[in-house]
Amino acid sequence: MAKHHFLVGANAMFSPRGRINRLQFVLNFWACQVLIFIIWFGIAILPDALSDEWAARLDQPLNWLTMVLTVLLYYALFCLCATRLHDVGLSAWFGLILFAGFIPGLISSIGGDTIEAAGLTDMVNFVAFLGNLAVLILGIALSVWPGQPGDNPYGPSPDA
Repeated sequence: MAKHHFLVGANAMFSPRGRINRLQFVLNFWACQVLIFIIWFGIAILPDALSDEWAARLDQPLNWLTMVLTVLLYYALFCLCATRLHDVGLSAWFGLILFAGFIPGLISSIGGDTIEAAGLTDMVNFVAFLGNLAVLILGIALSVWPGQPGDNPYGPSPDA
């Protein structure tokens, strides 16, 4: 009899071991993507909603909070991709594609002034765009790619 768990728990969300099926991946992966969008969109519009004094006061803590939450969510995304890649019989190393969009964005968040002074803003933004496009393609591919039936080297079938 198949287990019908749609959302994975914190243990599975933050562990790259084992396997998850397509439905679990779709629900959790795209929920994390929506959370990342909400966080970044909220940070983008928050300064307009606050007075200049409050915006200046909250700028540094909000940047750090955003980075910490983004790192946690990207780690969760990596673990979800790793377990889904295991389900299709591939190594979790392919999940490192996720960081192709994350690293340039993190670099521009931390060293934005230096990047701007060096005239590299357009290049970093383009690399981040390409990385995020790769993440989108990986997410769609893993959302539709069927898993291997039965046991494989990464564990028993999540549908068993």
